[in-house]
Amino acid sequence: MSFNIIQTTVLKDQCIGCGTCDGICPVDVLKMDFNSIGMYEPIESKGCLDKCTLCMDTCPFVEENKDEKELAKNIYENEENIRFHKDLGYFVNTYEVHKKDTAERLKSASGGAGHSLLKNLLEQQFVDTILTVESNNDPDKLFKFSHFKEIKELGKIRGSVYYPTEMSEVLDYVIKNDGKYAITTLPCFAKAIRLAQEKNSKLRKRIKFVIGLVCGQMKTKRFTHTLAKNAIGTDRLKTVNFRVKQENKSAINFGFEFTSINGEKINKLSNANIPSKLWGSRAFTPNACNSCTDVFAHCADIVLMDAWLPNYMKDYRGHSLVIARTNEISKILENSLDIDIKEIEYEKVFLSQKPVVDNKNAIFYGSKNIFTQLTNRQKLKIQKLSNENYEKNKSEIDLLFKKIRQIQKIYSLVMLPKRVVLKIFRILKGSR
Repeated sequence: MSFNIIQTTVLKDQCIGCGTCDGICPVDVLKMDFNSIGMYEPIESKGCLDKCTLCMDTCPFVEENKDEKELAKNIYENEENIRFHKDLGYFVNTYEVHKKDTAERLKSASGGAGHSLLKNLLEQQFVDTILTVESNNDPDKLFKFSHFKEIKELGKIRGSVYYPTEMSEVLDYVIKNDGKYAITTLPCFAKAIRLAQEKNSKLRKRIKFVIGLVCGQMKTKRFTHTLAKNAIGTDRLKTVNFRVKQENKSAINFGFEFTSINGEKINKLSNANIPSKLWGSRAFTPNACNSCTDVFAHCADIVLMDAWLPNYMKDYRGHSLVIARTNEISKILENSLDIDIKEIEYEKVFLSQKPVVDNKNAIFYGSKNIFTQLTNRQKLKIQKLSNENYEKNKSEIDLLFKKIRQIQKIYSLVMLPKRVVLKIFRILKGSR
């Protein structure tokens, strides 16, 4: 067996399942499939070339490869009017965006910036193909990366997807088919694309825009199936809608909607309940996420996110915050006729995701705060439990939630001094 991505990444439990190694392999000996915890990883067949290193050179979790900040510096440092923030990365401008049409806005995950951008890239012929995720109509693989050439097709690719996908087929498509492409990706996937572009001239020439999505952690497929099992009694699903906006509620209190494979059961599950608890506890998070601190997709030309700021969260219709890293993509966005767009201070963009940044840094670097240490120790236990021993039965689910309650108790202790100080402040302020 040749020394390749299997030894450097997969066997070390550092594979995020992006599929770049499969897509770029010159002899097609790697194939992406789900592993035992519900994440994609490459499976090797015979024929690997002894001196070929492409799969390792393009892996975002091989330590010897350039990190996202070095890659970003090479791409954006010489952009006119470029600025830099240690967490946001390079940028020329930051915006708040939402669709003008309310009905269109409600169909989107946040404010609709992503749909508007993809639509305008096609309309103005900046690209002729969009590479992004769509529903797969397969209960074992609910979502997949696909390619789209028609604006009317973009209606079926809206919304967030908290489910594993991989890029091997669309990267292979780009290599085999000339054209101008834009691809939507998570931060680690964007890094993999940039590494692949350094090795493959066709990917470098043809992928014109990398559109990033803010990410705090990925989830295995078991995250979705656990929610479905609890909500509708089955995890054999036909479709999932992860972002159902709920009128007169906070934007963060969206719903999850599941349709079983027979099409008869539909249920909305509030994010304020089981989903947020599973998410915050680190359950069903792949181990590779522990080795990543890139929240804002440093290697992407433009980055989209929810506006998790108090004033915006009051509006259930949703707002998008955007980081533009090039003047070209900034002008495309500003010239879009279907959105309301305004510049926003970059500090606010950072604050909207600061809890995510703090959490990723605490996992990766550790923390001096004893309560954070205790909390993260429990989270890592939950992560391990959900990925190694989870069997989707009631006893295992109960065990997960028992540990989640332990985290909540620790959090209450952490917040107690702050609540006392705030109460004293209010009392003093009221006595003036």
